[in-house]
Order: sequence, then C-alpha cells, then structure tokens
Amino acid sequence: MKILVTGSSGRIGSIVAGQLRESGDWVRGFDLRPGSAPLDDFVQGDLATPAAIEAALDGIEAVAHLGALMSWHPRDEAAMFESNLRGTYNLARAAAARGIGRFVFASSGEVYPELDPQFLPIDETHPTRPTSAYGMTKLLGEEAVRSFGRRGLKFSILRFAHTQAASELLDPTSFFSGPRFYVNAKLRQLRGLPDSPNVAKSIAALEAVATADEQHYIGCDPSGAPYRMCMCDARDLARGVGLGLHHPAAEGETFNIGPPRSFAFDEAVPYLAGKTGLAVRRVNLFTASYRYETSIGKASRLLGYAPVFDFFGMVDDAAARR
Repeated sequence: MKILVTGSSGRIGSIVAGQLRESGDWVRGFDLRPGSAPLDDFVQGDLATPAAIEAALDGIEAVAHLGALMSWHPRDEAAMFESNLRGTYNLARAAAARGIGRFVFASSGEVYPELDPQFLPIDETHPTRPTSAYGMTKLLGEEAVRSFGRRGLKFSILRFAHTQAASELLDPTSFFSGPRFYVNAKLRQLRGLPDSPNVAKSIAALEAVATADEQHYIGCDPSGAPYRMCMCDARDLARGVGLGLHHPAAEGETFNIGPPRSFAFDEAVPYLAGKTGLAVRRVNLFTASYRYETSIGKASRLLGYAPVFDFFGMVDDAAARR
C-alpha cells in the first residue's frame, strides 16, 4: 500500500514510517523539514498550503495523519488550533476529494481527559471533555474527520496514550521523560510555566530536595498518593497505526492505542533508578496529577492489537541498548 505519513520527521512519526516500510508498505513522508526516517519519498511542506497537500497526496492510497503541534503553554494555543484543527481539516478535505482508501487520524487520550477521569479504566465510551487546549484541538480534529466520513472518507481514529521511545526514559534532557522522572528537569519545566500558586508550591517542594547532581523523584499528588499513568512504547504504537491503516474492522471506528498496563510511580521510578544509579526522592506536587488507566480492550478484540512493552520492559530494553 502507498501510504502518506504526516509528521514523518517527528520522534513518533519517524518510527511509524520506518515500521510501515519494514512491513512492506511504500511510504511517503510529509513534514516541515526532512528527518532521519527511512522513506521511499518525501514532500516538504505544511498543512496550510494546498499545493503541498496535493503534492503529498498524489498517488497515495492511505494516510496516517500524525503531524501536530503539542504544547501545554498558553502562548501556543492559537498555533495549535491552526495546526491541529485547520491543518487536519485541509488534509481530510483533500483526501476525501481524492477518494483516499483509509485516513487514520492520530488523536489523544487528552480528549477524555485522562487527568480527570469519570471512571476507570478509560475506554472509548468515556465522555470527551478535554481540559487542555491540546485535547480540545484533537477532539475538534476528530469531529472534522468524522464529518468528512459522512461524506465518504474512509477513516479510523486512534486515541494515543502518552507515547515515548524507550531510550528517552534514561535521558534527563528528554522533553517528556525529563520532567516526569528527574528533579532538576521538572524544576526547569515548572519555572518556564506561567506563575500560579500551585506552580510555586511545586517548585518549592522540588527545591527542597534538589541537588546539583540530577536525581529521580516519585511524583505524588498533594495527599502523598503516587502518580499512576499509561505509557506506550513508540514501537507498539506504530503497530497500532499499521492496524488502523490495514485492518478492515478499523474503518469508521475509534480506538484507544496504548500499553499493556499502567504503572505506579512508586514502583516504576525505583526500577528506573536501578538502571541509572541515581538517588530517588519522593515529592508531593500541586500541579496536574496522574491517576488513570486506559483500556485497549476494543483494539485488542477487533484489531488484534497486542502491545509488547510495558514501562518495565521499556526500561530493560533501553538499558540493554546503552
């Protein structure tokens, strides 16, 4: 199958593109700039330019739309709206006009939202009430795709759990893993956010344990309960995208794509520290708390989705490749 992967130069898109090629698909990448992904073809451009979209879709049979702007800073909200909603509309409209055989839209668990669940585990029947601007743009993107579906576009919507490459877990400078597991990295993140009482209290709690040398921290809510969340290995997510593109049962459906299970930080962080050798501190934070689990039962049942790596397997794999 000839597949267009948007966001092909990104940290996740490059893995998806590579895995699709390994499985025998012909892959064209589309991004603002070239990347390192192994591709059959590449079109440089953006989703605001109709000519670039048409060039990217020429001869294509299916689309994996992964390209998006992800941010939780208020200054980026307008840009996210343009990229994640208007860009998705432009691409879906052009794909529908061409009669593209399958359009897979990369959505997010933030549409539920994961940080304020009404019930657990979160499945596809959970109400969609995003509390972040990013989640809002993804939910609106879903609705744009469904609208074109009612006009003939064959689509599948995949709601991604938080996703990382395993190697990022051992990297304090990682955009995601750094602030989530490393004290000084979390301090840098919080100091870049707009001032608020909760941000100030979280900074103070981290400063109380911080040292010049990096340390791990077990993130806890204000009551001291350790965080719990889902983290998907990028390779497992790429397998989910492949199923969304190829499996007949994916058409017209929405699926959670995530890891085999969630993990608790008071178990996961000491395990991570066993590979890094860093000290571990327990810290109560007052910003967003993670206490959720997502169900992948529908994708497993209908598509045969079977993720391989849980958090501990990701850590083992990353350590073995160092």
